[in-house]
Amino acid sequence: MLPSLSRLRWVGVGAAVAAGIAFRVWIYRSALGAPDSDEAIVGLMARHALHGHFTVFFWGQPYGGSQEALLTVPVFAVFGTSLLALRIVPILLTALAAVVVWRVGRRSFGELPGAVAGLLVWLWPPYPIVHTTPAFGFYGATLLYCALLLLLALRIVEEPSLLRVALFGLVFGLAFWESAQIIPIAAPIIAWTLWRRPRALRHVWAALVAAAIGALPWLVWNIENDWRSVLARASLSAYFHGLRLFASPLLPMLLGLRTPLTGEALLPKVLTLAVYAILLAAFAWCAVRARRSNAGLIFVVALAFPLLWAISHRVAILTSHPIYLIVLAPVVALLLASVATSDWRAAAVLVAAAAVSAVTLQRMDSWLTADRPHWPPPTPRDFSPLVASLDELHVDRVYADYWIAYRLDFATNERIVATYDDWLHWSTHDGKVTPDPPLAVRWPPYQREVAAARHGFVFLRPEPYSNPIVTALRRERYAIRTVGPFVIYAPRH
Repeated sequence: MLPSLSRLRWVGVGAAVAAGIAFRVWIYRSALGAPDSDEAIVGLMARHALHGHFTVFFWGQPYGGSQEALLTVPVFAVFGTSLLALRIVPILLTALAAVVVWRVGRRSFGELPGAVAGLLVWLWPPYPIVHTTPAFGFYGATLLYCALLLLLALRIVEEPSLLRVALFGLVFGLAFWESAQIIPIAAPIIAWTLWRRPRALRHVWAALVAAAIGALPWLVWNIENDWRSVLARASLSAYFHGLRLFASPLLPMLLGLRTPLTGEALLPKVLTLAVYAILLAAFAWCAVRARRSNAGLIFVVALAFPLLWAISHRVAILTSHPIYLIVLAPVVALLLASVATSDWRAAAVLVAAAAVSAVTLQRMDSWLTADRPHWPPPTPRDFSPLVASLDELHVDRVYADYWIAYRLDFATNERIVATYDDWLHWSTHDGKVTPDPPLAVRWPPYQREVAAARHGFVFLRPEPYSNPIVTALRRERYAIRTVGPFVIYAPRH
């Protein structure tokens, strides 16, 4: 007897979940999952929070909330400090976002498209998977907040109670503290909700109070620091340039139609143009049909997002990474899932999405592992040889390149303290070369501790041969040791 339809659906769900897990295991072990100092800083923030030292934002920045680092604290308390423990939080937040998107999809498009939407968030688009497997600080939480705001808006439309409106405000406040990237999502959600349920305005005071509570760390920090988190707006020409970049190449990179890092098209040019035309036509047709239903929320957010997103001057900085579009991933997943109105359509959507993710992830990894200059520069996964050499030289305080320094701090649980420098100015006293503090330091206590101690230097080859401070180190007869791609300059006793 053929298996029942419900059993076939469960098999499909299991296969999609397994594919998403497989992608993350592969990323973890590949060049895409190589740890770097940005990730190490999140781990260091969690370690410091574990000992009662709380920071509002990612070290050295006036933005990027510390909520994921705080969520990592109990994980470190139970399992200890490790790369795997650090990465559990963004992966679990992504899984939770997938569950919430499923609930949004049920209310917007129906049971089957809702399930497909949740599964899509887990295994597609490819770039958000890459950026929420390592712990980069706030992208897993941003995905979850986007999904929660969509769900809470739909619940307010069902019943605009005081509790639901206040909860929406609280989630928005927390999301805003975590990342201002939520604004192009939240603004159209709020406008659509008030248009559909004007009665919610009666409780807007509760939403404002709850939002202020959620964003309280952001507010307090900015009051004390001259509102440094308020980003400058783009000029008119920069705004239109941002819109063009959104259309190409960034949105295609998010969807996997072009490969992040390289810009390589997934399909030949003629087929790519055909896919774009089909997607645009399908979007327009579905938007018209959904304008009076709950599904209209998803289309309103999708239409308004680029117009609001391009206001910030930051969005046009990176053209090889759709990093500022990660927040849009739940919305594009819901849009794609809206066509999954039958079991065979659902299967086709999930298989196609998984195939796009697999190809795109492999292409990104191939680019990173190719023998060409990269930024940031590649560093080894294992710092054990470097740590062993520093121990042999009795050097536990070092200046290093940014992409080395904080990884050393995290890998050694701060037994070795490292800080970075821009190598522009330095002073020499009694054979000790000490760089002047750079204008921006991620964590000033490290800089002060290294400057006061007997310190060495760690460079990535071939940087030492072109770095002007090396002349001073050689003149002061620092001992030189090469360890793989690293060069250590250690002070003589």
